[in-house]
Amino acid sequence: MMTRREILRHNAWQAVVSLDQALHCLGGLLTSLLLACVPGANMPAVWADETLSSRCWRWHVAGVRHWPCRWLDRLAALFGDREHCRNSYESERTGRQLPPELR
Repeated sequence: MMTRREILRHNAWQAVVSLDQALHCLGGLLTSLLLACVPGANMPAVWADETLSSRCWRWHVAGVRHWPCRWLDRLAALFGDREHCRNSYESERTGRQLPPELR
């Protein structure tokens, strides 16, 4: 059973994650709209449940681009969150963002 303080902290974190996911999707939509005007351009496909951090880790591992992952990891390290992008990817891959009854 979570305390009231733990529930408040949990809900605040969920709001931050949902904003991250929304910004990731909106960024993908805007990028696709801009690239729709460029013949032969590779338009990105984004997923509503993926965070930008997770996407950056996938780019890093695939060799697409490394700087977003490095930049986000350095920023998160200032708050004590080491290997932020990899951990975000693992969290989504294992379903840790889901309620316990849906895991």
